[in-house]
Amino acid sequence: MSPSLQFDIAHLLAGGMVVVSFMLLYQDRMFGLLHAFTLHALLLAVGVAWQGWSQGAPHLYVTAGIALVFKAILIPVALHRIVVQLGIHREVERVVGTGLAMLAGLGLTALAILVTMPVT
Repeated sequence: MSPSLQFDIAHLLAGGMVVVSFMLLYQDRMFGLLHAFTLHALLLAVGVAWQGWSQGAPHLYVTAGIALVFKAILIPVALHRIVVQLGIHREVERVVGTGLAMLAGLGLTALAILVTMPVT
């Protein structure tokens, strides 16, 4: 596989994580938040496994497995059970509005890009 395709897939997975992070900011229902958290964890595990494969670093498979088992399976299942047992199926309380949270997330993402671009 060509190196440019490997980079493109890595960037696609990283961009997917950013999009799902914005989904976490946008969610206002508890189960929607849990599903977005699980999707974020799955993308993280796939991204780490992809980097392990593309860099020839098998120790990253262990990290991907840990992220998959704990962050994508055990934690969401436990949180789902807690939500059901406590009966908290309502909306998540917001400190700031959705629009302001999205703007803050966009601003912080832009700042992170501006800070890291000179290094790379």
